[in-house]
Amino acid sequence: MANEKQANEARRQHGRALMKGGAHAVGVEHGKSYGKAGFVIVAHVSPGQESKIPPEIVVSSDDGDVEVPIVIERDEPFTPS
Repeated sequence: MANEKQANEARRQHGRALMKGGAHAVGVEHGKSYGKAGFVIVAHVSPGQESKIPPEIVVSSDDGDVEVPIVIERDEPFTPS
């Protein structure tokens, strides 16, 4: 279970790799909305697009290594009107 600080650090460390894996946006949210404890990384991927995003990433913290779950949301990229 990752806390908010750990999830944000994981996003900072691995955000570019997640974008290369198919995400058009990457955020951190409370996992309760996704049936997970603690905080999760949310990778937004376009519908129908293949992604190479793992189910979790590991980040080092003062408490040791922590697995941060990754949730994939299928949605269109934001386009300004």
